[in-house]
Amino acid sequence: MPPAIPGTLTAASLRRKEQLWKTSDERAQKEGPRNTIYWNTGERYQGEWSDNKKHGKGTVVYKNGDKYEGDWSSDTRQGLGTLWIFREGKYKVRYNGEWRDDQPTGHGTFFDDNGDTYEGDWLSGRRHGKGRAVYGGRPADGFGGDVYEGGWEDDVKCGAGTMMYASGDIYEGQWAGDTKHGPGSYFHMSKGKRYDGVWSEGTAKCGSYSEVHAPPPGTVGALPPIELKAPDAVLMAAKTEVLA
Repeated sequence: MPPAIPGTLTAASLRRKEQLWKTSDERAQKEGPRNTIYWNTGERYQGEWSDNKKHGKGTVVYKNGDKYEGDWSSDTRQGLGTLWIFREGKYKVRYNGEWRDDQPTGHGTFFDDNGDTYEGDWLSGRRHGKGRAVYGGRPADGFGGDVYEGGWEDDVKCGAGTMMYASGDIYEGQWAGDTKHGPGSYFHMSKGKRYDGVWSEGTAKCGSYSEVHAPPPGTVGALPPIELKAPDAVLMAAKTEVLA
């Protein structure tokens, strides 16, 4: 066999090139746990892979410094995970809970920049289902703030719910579009009185006042007796008109 001329392709050299190509390709395939992978977009990921996609447990640090730690499925956030926001050199939890198709879906807790919190059901990144929101109070028990517990739809209060105000007053009833809407009861706890009636877009339209605890006759500030001939019928007619 004649000697191989330098620079000439031979069957042996082609086999060696093919093997090197396969080896490089195999190394490029990401499967299982891997060290940190960097993108030219400024993001980086460290965690588990499957078929060249983020899959399993892993952490992504985004270009703006925010990061997600948790479960992945085929390159999307899926399962349990925590989204951290990076502000003024510190990390703060933004959302902790369940994810589906890269969005908060299921049960989770959201922490706003102003200290407000929400814990409850989510659907496609919006509050939807049953949940508890604390406005301006301690997240654990709501002390010092307003607390709402009840239904949510498309990120606003909707359906049956209770708002406990920092003043001590309480509203129990229906909501729509983030406002009181429909039948409900408002308890003026500092005055010892309650209002049972119907609301429309946050405004009380008709109803009746009564004492939370009936005082002795002649008590100063007590509600006067109703002198209508048929007060229940009058109230029912007014409620029917508002709800129509």
